[in-house]
Amino acid sequence: MIRFMSDTRYAGLEKEMQHIPGFRPRRSGMVISHLSGCLENQRSPCERRVTDCVPFYELLEVLAEEVAVSTFVSRVCRLTGRRNPCFFQSGHRERFLAMGEKCNRAIEEAATCSAVYLLSADRFLCSRALAAIDQEGIHFSKIHIHGVDLDGYVLFHMARDLYQGSSHIRLSELTDPELVSDRVFEWIMTACVIRRHGSRVLREEERSIDRSKIGQHQ
Repeated sequence: MIRFMSDTRYAGLEKEMQHIPGFRPRRSGMVISHLSGCLENQRSPCERRVTDCVPFYELLEVLAEEVAVSTFVSRVCRLTGRRNPCFFQSGHRERFLAMGEKCNRAIEEAATCSAVYLLSADRFLCSRALAAIDQEGIHFSKIHIHGVDLDGYVLFHMARDLYQGSSHIRLSELTDPELVSDRVFEWIMTACVIRRHGSRVLREEERSIDRSKIGQHQ
């Protein structure tokens, strides 16, 4: 089994994430096996128009209900208590747009958009991934993640899962705050909603900003 973090202080956590005693084998019980049916975008044009009007966290609540695993739902519920989602912080938007330019029109595809959102969330991971992105797509085999921290490691594998439909991150790992920080969990949940509904969900941030500006002028 490949170890990317064997000579770092995260080596033990990587081993734990790859083989946790008491959990089912890797080909069962992974996050994608739970989420894949929920992420398929087979909605009608009418439903897509409705999505543009639905607040982001309501879409997230629907996803949590469909996964229906108590620990997952509980962690999502802690996110939905926030009124104003902030999808981009600390240069994330700029990195997302830079990657999007390399993808060209492919960024409009839900799988590509969700993966780029995660790869661009971490500055160091983004620097490793940028050269592996072109108009043909994201070439994950060309992204060398040696040296990333635990957050970057989780983001990389979740981005690949959403893009390729693979199963590297288990649901039990995703709900463990010691393995997946609150910040990374929020990024991943945002990416999952993007994977299902497309980049249109990012418009919620624009609506939130507009509402804030209106409130300031009242």
